[in-house]
Amino acid sequence: MKPMSEKQINSLTVKINKRREILETGVRQVVDGFASALFVWGPPGLGKSHLLVTLLDSLAGSQWLHHTAHSTPKALFLSLMEAPASVHLFEDCEKILKTDLSSSILRAACGAPNERTRKITYETAHETHRISFTGGVIVATNENLSRKNGPLQGVASRFRPIKWELDLQERMAVILTIARTGCVRNGVSLTAKECKRVATDLIDMTRETTSPLDLDIRLYTEHALPAFAQAKLSGAKNWQDLMQAKLLGVATTVDDTQEARTRKLQQLAQKIHLEGKTTKDRVNKWKELTNLGPAIFFRHLKNSKTV
Repeated sequence: MKPMSEKQINSLTVKINKRREILETGVRQVVDGFASALFVWGPPGLGKSHLLVTLLDSLAGSQWLHHTAHSTPKALFLSLMEAPASVHLFEDCEKILKTDLSSSILRAACGAPNERTRKITYETAHETHRISFTGGVIVATNENLSRKNGPLQGVASRFRPIKWELDLQERMAVILTIARTGCVRNGVSLTAKECKRVATDLIDMTRETTSPLDLDIRLYTEHALPAFAQAKLSGAKNWQDLMQAKLLGVATTVDDTQEARTRKLQQLAQKIHLEGKTTKDRVNKWKELTNLGPAIFFRHLKNSKTV
């Protein structure tokens, strides 16, 4: 791969920062009370969570809370009741968003038309709670809720979700920018030169073994750098083999030629096809074993019949 020049990286960084400023404006509107909610969506692994957390730390200080994973409707209500004037960030909360009661609570928190007082009520046979919510709600998901059937679709449509996306060149630029400063992983210090080497090797590997769009920031920061740091500490030289296995979903080595890797994938596609079952079952089996998409499965299956 031809190395990306500093001029190219800086040019792409300017483009990314312009989009980041749009997102910052949206977060600031919620923090300052000009908007009651913000919906952000986009593919995982591109740093939207990190960006939102950084912005909230900067703009809201301690006046915001981070909700992740699962919460019961009552626990959700109590969280809002304990901090009714704060900004609440909901991330990786798909189960909450698909639950009618939890979504009803969030809909009330997002706001009524014409700036009416936002009243949230939680009633059971034994208790009744009511709060006036003056804070904000920020929801980060991998899918556009305004176009996906569910309890929050109407609310998301009203607030017009903002998409956070990076194309392949922008992803590469972000990774190479992160590499400039060096890092520490589990107590192991990596120089900027080492981080850049990991970045360029990872970019080369993803371009050879999977769809280029499989390259993301998380793959670099949470997988490649720790693998390299562990190899550096132990004196091993197989961190690239570990990354190759994660990219392909099978244990292979970087010593394999591109032709050999392609042949293995073709053989696997044909094996899955010959097992029978439905097309959906075959594709799911392919994804499970390789972490690659259906288009690549059908391409390898087609090519396997011509060799």
